[in-house]
Order: sequence, then C-alpha cells, then structure tokens
Amino acid sequence: MRELLSQALDWGCYVVEPPGKVRGLIYRPFMDWVGSQFGFACRLVENTPIQESARAVRPGRVLIASVSPEIRDPSTREPRRGGHLVLVHEVHGGTVRFHDPSGYSHNAASAALPLHVFERFHAGRGILVGAPP
Repeated sequence: MRELLSQALDWGCYVVEPPGKVRGLIYRPFMDWVGSQFGFACRLVENTPIQESARAVRPGRVLIASVSPEIRDPSTREPRRGGHLVLVHEVHGGTVRFHDPSGYSHNAASAALPLHVFERFHAGRGILVGAPP
C-alpha cells in the first residue's frame, strides 16, 4: 500500500496540503497512472446521469463514481452530491451494487441500492476503468 500511495503521489493523483491532509483523487493523473503502470483502459465520465454510466458497467469494467458520503444512509433527504468515491461493480435489474471503502461493516463490501436511490447521491462524474486489453 505504501508503494502504491508513493506512486500515486508521484503521478499527481493526490495533493497533500499542510499539515499532511490529502485532497481527493485527481481524476486525469489517476487515469494516466493506472493506464501507464497497470494497463487499465480509463474513460472520464462528466455531467453524465448514472443511468447512462451504468450501461457501461459489466464484467471487466467498473465505475469509480463520485457520490455523497451520505450514501451510507440512503434515507438521507436532499443529500449533497459528490465528495466521496465508491466502486460500482454491477448494475442489474435496476439495482446498483458497489463497494464503499469507508462504509459500515454490514454494507461496505457490496452495498446495493435501487438505481433511482443511488442517483440522488451521484454527482454525475467518475471514471470507467476496464481490464487491460
């Protein structure tokens, strides 16, 4: 993990602000890094509804989606959008399955929400990441 973080910092994927606080993932340098170093095919998603992005998720292709951290509590009314990243790994039958790295233990590894609920938290941006060709 330390080596990966070091590489990510070298590639400009994160900005460290005094006194050591890390600002969120910077998409374009991240895409360059994982493409160059690991062969992943990445595509930036901006101003795109989750319904459209979700069509691209399939085995071998995931979506790093920007959502509100309030997604951990789907009953939140009028959540803000963005500021937190989750890994969408499956969309099927109107349900979004995702990994939330800082979710609660009962829903972190594979949370599921109806697409219309996920949409309330989604910022309309993210990165589609595909397996190396």
